Amino acid sequence: MFLSILILFSCFILIDAKHFNGGTINWAPVNPYDNSSSVKITITQSYSWTYPYVQCANNVPISTSTFSGSNTNLICMADCSTDGGYSSAPINILTDCTSSSSSLKMMTSQRSKNITLSADAHFYLSYRGSAWIALDNPPEKGLEWSIVTYIDLRKRPDGFINTPPVAKVVSPQYAIVNRQMQINIPVSDANADDDVRCRWFTYTAGYLKRNDPRSP
Repeated sequence: MFLSILILFSCFILIDAKHFNGGTINWAPVNPYDNSSSVKITITQSYSWTYPYVQCANNVPISTSTFSGSNTNLICMADCSTDGGYSSAPINILTDCTSSSSSLKMMTSQRSKNITLSADAHFYLSYRGSAWIALDNPPEKGLEWSIVTYIDLRKRPDGFINTPPVAKVVSPQYAIVNRQMQINIPVSDANADDDVRCRWFTYTAGYLKRNDPRSP
């Protein structure tokens, strides 16, 4: 299946723009062959933070006093009429520290949580904010962003729920201005025979969206 990496530009929380370095939101069905009216999935959030500006602890980032009021929820940002009941019981963005490095000034955190959605749910789920490190040339702080995953519980033509590919890439990635560079993104797919490729997106009223999430 196709690997989708989205960085979108909409503001949700406004906090100091130097503590968050990006991350990923992945999901997988607990049982891809589930034929019931509701389906349990696991959502895994993995984020990178500036250390020790954000402390290595549980419940990142609110375990750091500076960000004690920074908890928010992952929100549905598109196709919410088919979110399978997610919006009535959303999950928050809190994660737990998994590693830290004083020399790299980086801390990583992760948390997985199971939720149950209606069968055939399909929608875009996002973590939105503006607390990114300074980017561009000259550097600009407070750029708005979204980290997005597309959840699709509709059965594939071969009879089961797809498990999306997982990308492993360190965030952030830096590039020299006006110089071409190659960024390798290792990916894995639980569905061993699937063809994993990148996909282009089109801009639609405030967010990027695939023309048809299930088509080549």
